[in-house]
Amino acid sequence: MTTDLVTYYGQTDLINQLVDNYGAHLEKLDRETKLLLRVTLSTYIVMQQEYTPTEYPVSTALEDALCELVIPDSIPQDLYDVCSVLNGLTTLEAETLLEALQHQIRWGNARQAVS
Repeated sequence: MTTDLVTYYGQTDLINQLVDNYGAHLEKLDRETKLLLRVTLSTYIVMQQEYTPTEYPVSTALEDALCELVIPDSIPQDLYDVCSVLNGLTTLEAETLLEALQHQIRWGNARQAVS
């Protein structure tokens, strides 16, 4: 029996939709997109202390977190698409995704090859 890496950490309808679109291990997303998503979700969680998901959606966190770090035209389209799927994300769901992303970046399918 195998467990979907993302839903192992927490299963909600929103996370299930993300898994349906990008795979049980979000394998359709490359390492760079996962790293940028991690920055975006961290920004989102911090801002949820002051705002609601409606007042400050994930797409706003994407703009706030990344437009100063990277050239806006170089942000992967997949990241915009993922943020669109995550509309209405709770902080618990965001934390769940951060845990799964951390595992994938360190040990899983987004691990950087050691040279």
